[in-house]
Amino acid sequence: MVTYRAGEVSRRGFLVGAGSMAALGLGAAACGSGGSGGGTGAVRIGWVEPKTGRLAAAYKPIYVGARLALEDIGKAGGMLGAAVRVDEHDDKGSPASQPAVAQRLIRDEPAFVVGPTGSSQVLASVSALARAKLVQSAWGGSERLGDGDQFPFHYQLVYNTTQQARAAARFLYEVRGLRRIGIIVENSEFGTSIRDAVTATLRDAYRAAPVAVEVFEVDAADMTPFVRNLERARVDGLGLFTGQPQATVLILRAMAATGFHPLIVSHDLNYIKALEEFPRPLLDKFHGTTYRGLTYTDGERPSERVRALVERINAHPDTAGLGYSAVTSPYYDYLMLMAQVVKETGSADPARLKAALDRIDGFEGTRAKVSFTAKRHSGIADADVTIGTLMSATEPQSMGGVLRRRADGA
Repeated sequence: MVTYRAGEVSRRGFLVGAGSMAALGLGAAACGSGGSGGGTGAVRIGWVEPKTGRLAAAYKPIYVGARLALEDIGKAGGMLGAAVRVDEHDDKGSPASQPAVAQRLIRDEPAFVVGPTGSSQVLASVSALARAKLVQSAWGGSERLGDGDQFPFHYQLVYNTTQQARAAARFLYEVRGLRRIGIIVENSEFGTSIRDAVTATLRDAYRAAPVAVEVFEVDAADMTPFVRNLERARVDGLGLFTGQPQATVLILRAMAATGFHPLIVSHDLNYIKALEEFPRPLLDKFHGTTYRGLTYTDGERPSERVRALVERINAHPDTAGLGYSAVTSPYYDYLMLMAQVVKETGSADPARLKAALDRIDGFEGTRAKVSFTAKRHSGIADADVTIGTLMSATEPQSMGGVLRRRADGA
């Protein structure tokens, strides 16, 4: 159920279903002549994804949910009674490419934009697109991206770094009672944002401070010096935050080599294929922030809707074993929300879509409910952010390592 504020009548979203890209008609025929975002004909969607570059393979699963949403939208009749037109642009996973990509997007005149992914890329993108006033949702965790005053056309359908930091710091300090907490982050907008947020949370909530803070370059090939510094500081609880899966693997390798096994709260829980490489005592202490709706306990399990989506994610060829990235991505929920808003407003005009989005209250996403106001464009509630365990990826309840067991006390 999605509710619009200001006295509008509640309306039920349309039901998701199975479909195919062929049924939606997203090939050359569907991408032929059509109307712009605010005009007549096919509703146009801008799409920003790294098709090339070092992040292309790692980020490809992140867009699986969006492709499944397109199938569902096509099965339901498209948008405004026609198949949508998707204009895909390769940003090479680079912040520097965003101005040029934005220029091409603006020429396309889409109704709204999907992507890019990565806080540094997103900040560059939303800044470049600001003059065009295009509705956009991208995967960036920086708290700034949910500020409706600063970025009035960007809507954040992921938990932000402050929410992540609160969950991680509470788990390490309060739930597990650890006092020598360290931080290791990548040198990026995301890394800086969450480093500062964890530090502020420890200070404000617990009158504490990290005993060590390590910052590495995103292309670092050896994490041993950083891990040794953490070990020398006698870190017993570690916030490990990076959007680069290879960086986490390198950090774990350095820890395994030295026998340094702190309790970890990470940004990601994707490292299933690497499990056999590392000692079990290290893996048992590995946790990550996630969505409450994607976790289970002995007495709870995710909804049937979530489980059905996970089955489709596991079957999709682009998932490539990274189902956790696919299910935590915001893009399935974003596209389904936009389909609902286009249907309810009867328009693909970005200004009208923005007005409707600013009044969304309780849209039932698969990961969590989503709500916005004109000033608050961070749509996920604090209560929907929790901690999951890495090793639950081997449990049958995880559905192939996509869902996670909620950590005790989280």
